[in-house]
Amino acid sequence: MSKKSKILFLSLLTSLVIAVVSPFSSRAQSGASLLKRYEGLQGKEREQRLIEGAKKEGRVVVYSFTAVDQLKPLLDELQKRYPFIKPEHYRANATGVFNKFTTEVRAGQTLADVIDISAGETHTLWQMGLLDPYLSPSREGIPKDFVDEKGYWAAHYHFVVALGFNTQQIKPAEAPKSYEELLNPKWKGRFSLDPADQDLFGALLLHWGRDKALSYFRNLAKLEPRMVSGHTQQANLVGAGEIQMAPWLYGYRPLQLKDEGAPVETLLFDPVLSNPAYLLLTKNSPHPHAAALFIDWALSADGGMKFFAEKFGRTATRTGLKERFPKLRVDRYLVVKPETVGPNFKEFTKLYYEIFGIGK
Repeated sequence: MSKKSKILFLSLLTSLVIAVVSPFSSRAQSGASLLKRYEGLQGKEREQRLIEGAKKEGRVVVYSFTAVDQLKPLLDELQKRYPFIKPEHYRANATGVFNKFTTEVRAGQTLADVIDISAGETHTLWQMGLLDPYLSPSREGIPKDFVDEKGYWAAHYHFVVALGFNTQQIKPAEAPKSYEELLNPKWKGRFSLDPADQDLFGALLLHWGRDKALSYFRNLAKLEPRMVSGHTQQANLVGAGEIQMAPWLYGYRPLQLKDEGAPVETLLFDPVLSNPAYLLLTKNSPHPHAAALFIDWALSADGGMKFFAEKFGRTATRTGLKERFPKLRVDRYLVVKPETVGPNFKEFTKLYYEIFGIGK
């Protein structure tokens, strides 16, 4: 399916699901209403009550855009903590996760309990009425940039965006140190972008203002960046020297390659973009108690966040944790948020495609 077809499909699904979601919602008691009874409970007492319900449910189903080689170990850790929960998962990119879940809802069934996805799709699912609020006690201590007030989303890690470059082809002293330096004509044809990064584009457009941002990106497009799908793929190509640099890499990946001996270095531009992974409780979750335990654990300082930060170098949304790549920790990020990028996601996609000639 082409990028333009995916956008059209997303738009049609939004209209169709909004029209039919109410009948589906009445078929089962909302996960939010089931979990509301535990709001006054604290600590071990609350966890024990959730455990009692989760033992009866027996499993939790997670739809996620997290790389499977990291998602599977995360779910294995969850099962070590709660051996009576069998974790099941479906893994795809954000568009794939969105399409599978909404297609199932249209068919009258909700199979997923928890969704792990990016900002634009988070906002669309919320707009469709397909999410339940869940104010996990583990949200406490997470900066406000990474959670909403009503409990519809909370990020358990975020991708810190960094420039990655091959040091055999670009000397560190010569590498661009800012967005503006990237516009130097000498970089023409020497870097890559991802055709699905309209969320990052939108965050900068809102931050800089429309006129400045459109002028910047039109000038950037004149340098003929190579479009490569997937941030991991771009990082691997930079490490192999097939691409000299990529300014919108998820920073943990080139740093992993550097640890493995690849000739790669990273730099952070100001503002430092952050693209969070949001955890969502689905409307009519089939296993709400198990889903709540998973979300609580994934958001906790000594649970999923610690595991991701130490083992895989994913940057936790909490501060104060030991991190594999502290270089990616800064005082302030420009966060891609559902409430800011989401309402204009289709417009940002259209502009991004037009400027960089995607889909032509």
